[in-house]
Amino acid sequence: MKQLLKGLLLSLALLPALVLAHGAPRITVEESVVINADPATVWNAVKNFDSAHTWIPAIEATEATGNDAGATRTLTLKGGATVSEKLKKFDDETMTYMYEITDISKSGEVDDHGEMHEVPAFPVSKYKSWVSVAAVDGGAKVTWEGKFFRAYHGNHHPPKELDDNAAKDAVTGLYTSTLESLKASLEK
Repeated sequence: MKQLLKGLLLSLALLPALVLAHGAPRITVEESVVINADPATVWNAVKNFDSAHTWIPAIEATEATGNDAGATRTLTLKGGATVSEKLKKFDDETMTYMYEITDISKSGEVDDHGEMHEVPAFPVSKYKSWVSVAAVDGGAKVTWEGKFFRAYHGNHHPPKELDDNAAKDAVTGLYTSTLESLKASLEK
C-alpha cells in the first residue's frame, strides 16, 4: 500500500512538468474559394509545382526539380526571402497535392530574454499543406489547408514575431490573398 501511495504522489508531483513539456499546439488553417470556372481549368492553374509564381502573388520566382511526388522547389518571395518545399503527394485524378516546407530563409533576429532567435521569413515550423480542387455547382472549389507549429521553440513566452498569432496570421493572409487573386484572374 505504501508503494502505491508513493507512486501516486510521485505521479502527481510530475504532472505539472508533463503539462508544461507538451509544447505549443499544432495550428490548422483552411481557406477556400468557389471560382466560376471549369474545375479542370482551375486545376491546371494551380497544379504545377514548378510554377507557383504564376498563381501565388507573394512569390516572385519558382525554381523546381519537377511536378511529381518527390519534386522539390525553392520559392523566392517578393523582397528576396526564400522558402524550400518538397512535394509529398500528387494526384491528378482527384485534383489534390500535398507538400511540406523543408527550409525557410531568415528575415532577422529577435531578442528573447537575452537570447537571440532567428525570425524566419514565413514564421512557421513543421509546415504541411494540401491544395485541392473539386467540382461544385457553378464551378470549382479550391481548398488550401495548412498544418504547422509556430516558429518559436524556446521555453519562455514567445516573442510576438514568433508566436502562434504570427504563424496563423501569415498563413491565413497568404491563403486568402492568393485565393482572391486566383478567383479574379480565372473569372475574367
